[in-house]
Amino acid sequence: MPVIKSSTHLVVLDVVVTDSKGQPAKNLLPQDFTVLEDGVPQKITSFEAPDQHLAAPEGDKKRIVNEPGTRGPRGASSASAPAFTILVLDELNSEVAEQAYGRVAIEKFLKSHGPLLQQPTALMILGQKQLELLHDYSRDAHALVEALHHRHAELPASLMHAEATGALERLSKTLWAVQQIAAANSHFAGRKNLLWIGPGFPVLNQMAAFDADDRHRLEAAINEETSSLVDARVVVYTIDPLGLPVTPTLYLYDGSLDASLMGENSDELVFENIALETGGRILRLSNDVDVAISTSVEDGATYYTLAYSPTNHDWNGKFRKLQVEVVGSGLRARTRKGYYALNDTSLTDHQIDNVLTRAIINSLTYRSLGVSAAFAPADPGSGQFKIEVDGRALDWKLLPNGKHRCEVTVLIAIVGVRDRVVANSVRQMEVVLDEKDFEKQWDKPVTFKVASLMPPKAKLARVVVRDASNGHVGSADLSRESLLAR
Repeated sequence: MPVIKSSTHLVVLDVVVTDSKGQPAKNLLPQDFTVLEDGVPQKITSFEAPDQHLAAPEGDKKRIVNEPGTRGPRGASSASAPAFTILVLDELNSEVAEQAYGRVAIEKFLKSHGPLLQQPTALMILGQKQLELLHDYSRDAHALVEALHHRHAELPASLMHAEATGALERLSKTLWAVQQIAAANSHFAGRKNLLWIGPGFPVLNQMAAFDADDRHRLEAAINEETSSLVDARVVVYTIDPLGLPVTPTLYLYDGSLDASLMGENSDELVFENIALETGGRILRLSNDVDVAISTSVEDGATYYTLAYSPTNHDWNGKFRKLQVEVVGSGLRARTRKGYYALNDTSLTDHQIDNVLTRAIINSLTYRSLGVSAAFAPADPGSGQFKIEVDGRALDWKLLPNGKHRCEVTVLIAIVGVRDRVVANSVRQMEVVLDEKDFEKQWDKPVTFKVASLMPPKAKLARVVVRDASNGHVGSADLSRESLLAR
């Protein structure tokens, strides 16, 4: 079982409630819920109903309310945000036919739910080499379809290596992709529903061929990625794009598996079990894959958010089992399975370096800080970056003299040919404002300026900003055209 960790003393649960027919129950009240931690009832201190997680009205096509990386007015709830959808087509682990069915299902879903999608949706592909972002969060269904058309399918070369070592390599790449998604989508409001469209990864039955070290590394990686997903409020839904036409449709509303229908034991489903641990679902044996996608999107959009402070104050690192009960005939509540109670600890310098390095090499944009950047060339081979950060997302500290201070780390990496970093710079920077200026600047970007080398063969620059107090990270990319523009 994946090890889900928590380093906060406030436990936040996204809970999906369905009736006996699998339809979402949307009109429940706080008194209808009971949260049990290790069997002990907990006092719910915060409650949000599904209608508090709605996206912008259909007529508002110019902007996304609570877009990742933005913040609302001062004092607004950070949890009140719409759900976000992440569609991932897994080509790394799919045969040609499975890729084709997956593409058709995604396109059919987008066209039938457009032109304005219910939720901000990102589209990605896990290819033979890496995770690729085809289109960032958008509610424009046509733009997402066009992005899918522009990315041609790949031959599944990695599946030619069917032996255990080949399977382990593919699983490692898959888990690394999950880590990238979790890291880029952490620390901003709202539930993120990750719809993983692929045939699955039943390799535990092959693990007898692995030595003890391989098994340990595999289990540790699964534990780590599951924990990172839970911390980022990412809930996984796995959808088999091929299905089995001679068997009944199987939708899992309570996280259980019918082994007689599955044809395999659920314990063998390595990647799919992550879905159950995060509070998601495994959808297999369905002929209408686009319907399965739609069902997952609706399931993930109609969620309640509950929060409580645990009555058990012993933060000893042990696992705590979570259960949510709901009043009503035939109603079932689904959320994450539990967490490991860890005390808050500050990151070491080495750990911070790892966070910044991963943000540089991640193909996805980090969003917990709203970051934009521009480059102004100066002398040949150099210039200055102007970096703007949403000040509402920064952690301002009130100093004894009444002033407000924030501190950030700014990392700039210049990428050249063959995706090599040809120049980089790191700066620790601070902003100190008196009360009057702080009130004036609250809803305006905070600007940082950093001088940098700019090698002539630079093709991309990535700017990463990390809040030194709360650890939130934002990033922005500049193309070669942006770097050369005057």
